[in-house]
This record gives sequence, structure tokens and C-alpha cells, in this order.
Amino acid sequence: MDEEVRGEDFRERLKERRRGKVDIRIGKKGVTESLLEEVRRRLEKQGVVKVKVLKSARAEPGFNREEFAEEVARAVGGVLREVKGYTFIIVKKDR
Repeated sequence: MDEEVRGEDFRERLKERRRGKVDIRIGKKGVTESLLEEVRRRLEKQGVVKVKVLKSARAEPGFNREEFAEEVARAVGGVLREVKGYTFIIVKKDR
């Protein structure tokens, strides 16, 4: 979780995302290609994306929020920065 974009601008965007509203909600359809594309698009544009997993998406037995968040981050080419409850933050990889 520690390889991330650096810089003052990034820190401000991360702070804003932590306090701000959720960017993407994952619902009953789960993780679809269109959802991943939207996360990629926002990640490219903003550098930081806040995602929430709704109750309907975590209905399957044995759901693990950390593993789920890590899989989504990996699928979009980002880095998982933080997991709190069923909300997580993905940041753009430092290039």
C-alpha cells in the first residue's frame, strides 16, 4: 500500500477524498468491465478514487473487504491506499 504518487498536490487530493463523498459505488451487479473503466478514467484524471462496496455487492459468504479492494485496485492498475469499513481509496501508480 505504500508505493504511491508523491507530492504536495497529491497529498491535498488524498486529504480531500478522505473527507469527501464517494466517487464510485459497487452495487448488486458487482465488478463489471464498465465499472472498472470508470474507475480507470477517474484515476487517470484525478489520481485518487474513493470506492464504496454496497451491502448488495458483499452478499456472498466469505466476502473479504481487503482482498476485494486489492483485486479492484490491481484490475485498474492502481495502488490500494486505505480501507475503512467497506470504503477504500485507490491511488494512481507513480510512473
